[in-house]
Amino acid sequence: MLMGVYELDDVGVDELDEMDSDEVSYCNEHFAETWSTMGISSSSHHQSQGDSRMVKTQYGAVIGRRFVFENKQVDAFQGIPFAKPPIGELRFRKPEPPEPWDGVKETKAFGPRGIQKDNTFLDKMKHGRTSEDNLYLNVFSPTWNPSTPSGFAVLVFVHGGGFLSDSSVKYGDADICEHLCTKDVVVVTVQYRLGHLGFFTTGDDTCRGNFALWDQTMALRWIQDNITFFNGDPRNVTVMGQSAGGASVDLLSICPPSRDLFHRVIPMAGNASCRWSTHNNLVEVCRKFAEANDIHDFLHSEKMIEKLREVPASKFAMSLMDTLSDSKADLCPVAPRIDGEFITKPISELRKEAPGMPMLIGCCASEGLIMLMGKRSSLGGIMEEISKLVPEDEYPSNFMQLRQEIFWKLIKKEDIEDSDEVTRAYVEILGDVFTNIGVQKAVLETVEAHNVPVYFYSFDYFNPKSWGPLGLRMPFKDATHCTELAYIFAHGIIWSYDFNEEDKQMLEMTTRMWTNFAKYGDPNGVPTDESSIVPSLHEKPLKWEPATTECPQRHLSISLNPQMRDEYKTIVHSGDATDQKGRQHSLTEYLQIISEYPQIYS
Repeated sequence: MLMGVYELDDVGVDELDEMDSDEVSYCNEHFAETWSTMGISSSSHHQSQGDSRMVKTQYGAVIGRRFVFENKQVDAFQGIPFAKPPIGELRFRKPEPPEPWDGVKETKAFGPRGIQKDNTFLDKMKHGRTSEDNLYLNVFSPTWNPSTPSGFAVLVFVHGGGFLSDSSVKYGDADICEHLCTKDVVVVTVQYRLGHLGFFTTGDDTCRGNFALWDQTMALRWIQDNITFFNGDPRNVTVMGQSAGGASVDLLSICPPSRDLFHRVIPMAGNASCRWSTHNNLVEVCRKFAEANDIHDFLHSEKMIEKLREVPASKFAMSLMDTLSDSKADLCPVAPRIDGEFITKPISELRKEAPGMPMLIGCCASEGLIMLMGKRSSLGGIMEEISKLVPEDEYPSNFMQLRQEIFWKLIKKEDIEDSDEVTRAYVEILGDVFTNIGVQKAVLETVEAHNVPVYFYSFDYFNPKSWGPLGLRMPFKDATHCTELAYIFAHGIIWSYDFNEEDKQMLEMTTRMWTNFAKYGDPNGVPTDESSIVPSLHEKPLKWEPATTECPQRHLSISLNPQMRDEYKTIVHSGDATDQKGRQHSLTEYLQIISEYPQIYS
């Protein structure tokens, strides 16, 4: 979750001082709810019913907890080490297999989160301690016999957080067991090194970086070697991730070290084609970090790494909130880089050369909305975002012409004095630069290069309560970054809220589609011409059709009344956003401008 920092407990003292009376009242009214859900929000609804079965892995036996749901039982094994602790001499090295253990290891609680900067004490209370020793995964496994001898399909989740923060803790345990595993899948959630611990590089062979991707790859190897012991099928593995996690899983699907370790991919609200998914100036960023720790051996990489191994782990903690508050900072100050070993070539080339695998990909209706909080919408801000697509140094002769063409596709001349229209345009360009263009590029390149199904979506449903008091700071409410996660993991990720009947319908629809894709490679279910997403929600069966070379924007609008659409990002808002004047901008229009200048994408 790239932007997953906007929780109530992230609001600091200064921000509280700036709140108006309505915001303060809202916080006072709902703060008790935050305290009441301080463990894992899923655990507040279900209690485990004793111990799980014992499972013997290649490294030793584990025992976890058992959750009971009506007539089904699911075992949860949490905090299983999949690598040696990456500490001491193993800092800035690829992960190594874990040491075997004797006896039975209790795996009944999440492992520590990776090193990150908590914005308030509530973060640590809610999500547990941080540690450099964070390479743990969690397995949630049905107890009944699978319908096929090969075992249950496996659905792996890689969390986001801007490559700086988050963990598997926030996404829960009991809710995963109840709403995903009961649909006949084994679910695995994994962690990886964050920030400079996960991505530091000297730019040479001494420290190539991309350790977080190697961590994720090690987790996938562990799954290949051990998931059969949990009744999972290692030949039917789907990997999904959101935001920075979406970029990660997409990279895993196209890069040589990892792409043969799983079979389907679900990048949500982020993928390898997004501009922030790889960092072109990471060596300089890493040198500045070393310099900030009084290390200046830039010409002697080995010495620099030796000294950095002596730096306390706490010094590596970074916060996405700090990055977002700095308007001049990169959206992801650290990120994967083309290192010649893991990411061997530019993304477009890797996507063409990879064997290709079935993909389910998309994002939310107004991804940029979350990024507008704390910013004022302005025409200058719109042009600033456009300039990221058309840099002056790449287009010295015509950059202003190109920027203006895109600008007038975003907003009409008669609307430039309309503050609502300016805000709407600003939200759209923020989302376009952040995710939407990258998503379309990934879909187009995949359908052109490979004969594999690509199921494209726009998540358009939202509950206005899902943002809590932070919704008061939004110019309008709509589905935005992280909205879909609540309807996969069955609880609010940003803010705890009670699901109404419509939320429950969306939860059933979304989890059914995602698990169908994991099981069959088709979100509709067992592939037939008559298959439908969730028959109980439709008078007539609706089939989610994949994108094609002839119609690469063919996608499913996911809402209470889902529809197939041929054009992506023609604005059709739901909820209270319909009360505002909708801007009928199509992303296709200025993508046509950009397509004439392919270096913008390079």
